[in-house]
Amino acid sequence: MKKLKILLLLFILAIQIQAQIIPDSLRVNWSAAGYQGEIPEPDIIVEVTDFGAIGDSLTDNYQAISDAINSLQENLGVIFFPSGDFIINSPLSLPDSIILRGSTSDSTNLIFDLSNQPINCINISKGQSADFTNIISGFNKGSLQLVVENASQFETGDFAEIRQENGDWDISPATWAENAVGQIVKITDVVGNTIYIEQPLRINFNQSLNPEIRKTEMRYNVGIECLQITRFDEPEEGAGSNIYFGFAAQCWIKGVESNKSVGSHIGIYQSTMIEVSGNYIHHAFTYDGAGTRGYGVTLSHHSGECLIENNIFKHLRHAQMIKVGANGNVFGYNYSIEPYRSEPVHDLSGDISFHGHFAFSNLFEGNIIQNIIIDHYWGPSGPYNTLFRNRAELYGILMTQNSYYETKKQNFVGNETTDSNPFFGQYLLTGSEHFQYGNNILGTIIPEGTNELNDTSYYLDAIPWFWNIDDEWPSIGIPNNLNSGSIPAYERYYSGYSLTVCNDSSLYTRTFEIEKNKTPEIKIWPNPCQNILNLEIPSETTTYCNLQLYDLLNQLIFEKEIPATSGGNTISIKLPVEIKSGLYLMRIRINDKFIVKKLIIEK
Repeated sequence: MKKLKILLLLFILAIQIQAQIIPDSLRVNWSAAGYQGEIPEPDIIVEVTDFGAIGDSLTDNYQAISDAINSLQENLGVIFFPSGDFIINSPLSLPDSIILRGSTSDSTNLIFDLSNQPINCINISKGQSADFTNIISGFNKGSLQLVVENASQFETGDFAEIRQENGDWDISPATWAENAVGQIVKITDVVGNTIYIEQPLRINFNQSLNPEIRKTEMRYNVGIECLQITRFDEPEEGAGSNIYFGFAAQCWIKGVESNKSVGSHIGIYQSTMIEVSGNYIHHAFTYDGAGTRGYGVTLSHHSGECLIENNIFKHLRHAQMIKVGANGNVFGYNYSIEPYRSEPVHDLSGDISFHGHFAFSNLFEGNIIQNIIIDHYWGPSGPYNTLFRNRAELYGILMTQNSYYETKKQNFVGNETTDSNPFFGQYLLTGSEHFQYGNNILGTIIPEGTNELNDTSYYLDAIPWFWNIDDEWPSIGIPNNLNSGSIPAYERYYSGYSLTVCNDSSLYTRTFEIEKNKTPEIKIWPNPCQNILNLEIPSETTTYCNLQLYDLLNQLIFEKEIPATSGGNTISIKLPVEIKSGLYLMRIRINDKFIVKKLIIEK
């Protein structure tokens, strides 16, 4: 009977797979994206304050953090930061098996002041020394085995990097984009000169372009959780990510607020199985795009099987970016607002951006964004990139033209555009051989006659764990009415609760406790606010409430004492007109109990 049930389940799954609208030849396996297995919870936890760290927004904590990391002696462990503003004046380079964890993103802030140098704040990367060897055969899409010239450097369990020379598509060559097409693979077996890999190839490699492979040493099992990262200094030129992955695998960023960046907030290069989930990523110093300035998450240089999911992006040039041969990645159920670029028509910038140099086989599913732009500034995108059930709320879905080599074989299924004002809500494609089905463009289904769409997801087999809203899943695209459904990241942004999600919980962190006594639940709205702030304060006895507003340099800019009576208190406070737009920390005290909440002021 058990065997019969398993056979029946496999039969049902086979029917579902066959029923998918996009043909098999135009898809890849996206279900393996993200951290594979359970993210570890170490037994060892050390607190940085035990090594001399001080969260006073004045003391340089680099050495204390380094000492805390070294104390683990390469064992898997957590470096815990309590509430506070921790200044760091030198970049952190994290070894394997290190987890940086704060109390919450509302209360723990790592503030990097790197003396105006165009460098990364946190590096998770490893150097390489292995030589490439030629691939003789097995380099077509779907292949799970490669015959190489010399397999002596490879062992089961190794990671490896495949690459080839750029083809005739390379109409905008750049030294940093040579050998753009490639893939990071994990080796499951080596027999003679035949290498077996865990996930199939996601594109046809070309023998005339000399495909080759080398063993890679990866930075492994590094996590950043439940804290805020703020870049304080602004270099005059150059870039640098807030968090940089280079040759990394099985790493994650969860429940993190990344506030202002020089280059990409999160740059992922030649890496795999990186998971970026439940974060709030916003604002930059400049938005001209040079060196990834003004970007959110950038996937580049063969990075694959990464999962960018359930995040909020705000006021960025490009929130979700693929370039330089990134492939097999998933961007799922993210919300992006206020795209901004330095050039005129400031909001005509792609929150989702395909940025050339032949990134291929990536999936964008269930996102609510403003603009999707597939551009040819650095040449075409590769095949099989898929836009599935996304909503573009502003200019729409736009693909630029190129007379030399256009982007081909992209998939557009179940997307919608919603702004009916002139020049907005567009659906403009160039190139050829695209697969299109069931796109709801301002109420008109394109192509005509594709009005039924049963596909739910191209990477999930069940409702996602973070789906804590009333809307049925999937909520975007037909048969749903145009502009009717929502996603958790969207609701999180407008709810006034915390903008991040920590530790795979559908319960968002709202407050933290400084004292061991239970902190009273205080409601604050609206957040973001302009001039009037409302508070609901429960109080067991007649007392008073002290409210302090601090900027990110921990400078007190506003303070008010509020009488509170027994029971519920609803109080409105008029904020001083001189307080500028920005992100602030609001510290509220009732007797000996504290909470800290993040407040966004928009004027």
